[in-house]
Amino acid sequence: MGATPTPRTEGWTIASTEALLESLTGVVSARIVAKPGGEIEEIHLLTTEEVSPKQTVRNVESALLAHFDLEVDHRKISVARTSAHKKPQPEKSPPPTPSGPAPEAVSLRPIQASASGGRFLFVGHQVETERSHVVRMRVTLMLGENRFDGEASGTDLPRGRLETVANATIQCLEKALGVGGTEGRRSSLQLDGVRTVEAFDRRFVLVSVHALNAGRVHALAGAAAVDESPDRAVILATLQATDRWARGRI
Repeated sequence: MGATPTPRTEGWTIASTEALLESLTGVVSARIVAKPGGEIEEIHLLTTEEVSPKQTVRNVESALLAHFDLEVDHRKISVARTSAHKKPQPEKSPPPTPSGPAPEAVSLRPIQASASGGRFLFVGHQVETERSHVVRMRVTLMLGENRFDGEASGTDLPRGRLETVANATIQCLEKALGVGGTEGRRSSLQLDGVRTVEAFDRRFVLVSVHALNAGRVHALAGAAAVDESPDRAVILATLQATDRWARGRI
């Protein structure tokens, strides 16, 4: 028998999606890898021999589309088979649904993704004009089932705006990691700079961050293409720059 249908959700997490795939007929285990930007890069499945690999791939595509409105190229799905039988499992409740707003159609889709791997989901960001030439940015991230908001204000000029959204992202990360901002904490993040560059007929954002830990300074850097908006590219580049450093503190 296949998985019991569950209501379609607006957003997804790595944990809930892996749980869905493991409920499919013949699937023993599932692992999902997402790359910066929120796109699923790889799906690795271990299956029994009761369902053919081609049928398993079709089942995965159908399940992701039906439950999460998520389309994945079949070439990203790899299937390994085992002669061992899948152990009976207790009946599972439907995969958890993240609270709050759904990830942007890319605005709110997962960015690095698995809570078990200590990675963050980019939920979205808001922009408010406080007064003449002053802008306030709010960035929201998720770590597991927990949501964190970071805010920063700065000049509403091209460079100032990019630095403001980077600082809001950094503040959000510090809240999630419990570092920075108060005396006695030995770790913190500090923006070094943001720059846009033209290369290969495209525009990119480069973000440089200094991570202070136990009196030592680590230089971190990230980059992202400007596909939707410069603000979003800055957020993705900041998360890319700090990803490995942050995972070491979760």
